[in-house]
Amino acid sequence: RTLVVREGRVVWDNLRKVLLVNTPINNAQGMSVLFGLLFGLGQPLNAIQILYSNLICAVTLGFVTAIEPAEEGIMELPPRRVGKRLIGRYLLLRILLGTATLITMVCLSVLWVEKVVSDDLQVKQSIAFNTLDLCAISICLSARFAYNSSLHPRLLTGNKGCWYSVALVIILQIMITYIPKLNDLIFSMAPMTGAMWGISIVGMVITFIVMEVEKAVRRYLKAKGSDTDDRELDGFDRGDTRTSHMHLPANAHKLGTAELRS
Repeated sequence: RTLVVREGRVVWDNLRKVLLVNTPINNAQGMSVLFGLLFGLGQPLNAIQILYSNLICAVTLGFVTAIEPAEEGIMELPPRRVGKRLIGRYLLLRILLGTATLITMVCLSVLWVEKVVSDDLQVKQSIAFNTLDLCAISICLSARFAYNSSLHPRLLTGNKGCWYSVALVIILQIMITYIPKLNDLIFSMAPMTGAMWGISIVGMVITFIVMEVEKAVRRYLKAKGSDTDDRELDGFDRGDTRTSHMHLPANAHKLGTAELRS
């Protein structure tokens, strides 16, 4: 019975992790264009780049979190309430933070290249595209662990698919950026300079730090008694009658690890 509970928790956690990776990336693709136009930066991303990012990030980075092994301490957590929806308020806040961070990094990179390198549209779309996908890697690496810090050697182990996926994304980005005809005719991009790569990498690091700081804040709030793991019913679950017919024994929500193993 313990194994069944453990696997159920892994599946639940990984579904939330996939949402945390894919949703901000998808949001940022369109909203980066919107904010770029609003702030006079032109169109940071074109349609082909957006379609490509949708495909490659879902297939690679989203897949990483879908196959993530059980996180350390997963069986020490109390069970979630019956009727609890997949997205709770804290996951929503994390998605919004990830979205805002990606948009900010993309727009700032375009602003920098416009002021320092060139106002050429292909140059701007090149740095925006690479910054978006590199920052998406940071979102993925942080999302691998819902409760624990990713600033730990555990990030390097446990999921071999993670680093294969990261390597694949980076190699494809380099190929798209530098292969003639593929970059300018299909993706409407110019080759990146070393300084441009540096700005994209800085954005990648900042994104990772932002997501890890948020995680540290959640751990602090959890220690103070807040339901930062979205296990209790909240405003997102009110009015959900799909499980109203289900009844648990008295005090079942208080069951802990010892009771589950008995």
